[in-house]
Amino acid sequence: MSSYLDGELGASSRLKFEAHLGSCFNCTEMLAQLRNLRHCFQSLPQQEVGFDLAPVILAYPAHRARPAWRPSFSWWQMLPVSFAAAATVSLGVFMGTSLSSKPDIGLVVPTLAVFEPMPPFDVCVAVMSGCYPKDNI
Repeated sequence: MSSYLDGELGASSRLKFEAHLGSCFNCTEMLAQLRNLRHCFQSLPQQEVGFDLAPVILAYPAHRARPAWRPSFSWWQMLPVSFAAAATVSLGVFMGTSLSSKPDIGLVVPTLAVFEPMPPFDVCVAVMSGCYPKDNI
């Protein structure tokens, strides 16, 4: 539509588009809105920059050579982070295997109590004492 409005369509394309406009209410309405928008833009005041920017833009090289990116750190600086990541993964694996295995049931039950919705000795335990068996309070 914009090409038709600007007069940039070839003769055959323009004739096909005009034939379509005769049968399509939506396209006719949209073309009228585009004409109105074009008129609004043309009625705006023209602003002058005061100098010509074309020589400045043409003088600027299209593809400036960029400096090669080099890391600003040495690999020795990554060593503490690597040790911390390894320790975290090891601790997670250790805790996961100790919770899932059954070496000593007396050690596993208090450890699993961490995952209960209400921790032991919570303020609400006295009010809802019926929620827990007597031996777990």
